[in-house]
Amino acid sequence: MKTYRILVVTGVGTGGWTSKIAADRVREELGKRGFQVEAKTCMVADLKVLIDSWKPDAIVTLIGQASDLEIPKEVPVFNGISLISGVGMEPLLNQLVEVLKKKS
Repeated sequence: MKTYRILVVTGVGTGGWTSKIAADRVREELGKRGFQVEAKTCMVADLKVLIDSWKPDAIVTLIGQASDLEIPKEVPVFNGISLISGVGMEPLLNQLVEVLKKKS
């Protein structure tokens, strides 16, 4: 079974708990849908290095606009605030599932 990589991005070191919650929720919820997921958290300052070295299948951001993060166009980016609040989480998870299906 393929393991998909999802990178969860936060803005500052103090955002560690929220990004961990989001990463855990992505892993858990996509696991329920039959996907094996490795989710890693990072700060914006480490984003470029991790994109190049870890090669995520998707990025979930908890800050700003994706266009502000200079993410390569081939890496799908999602706003992950709903993973923290729980409100509107299902549509986000469904979008992630569709992206991961295309990568298999």
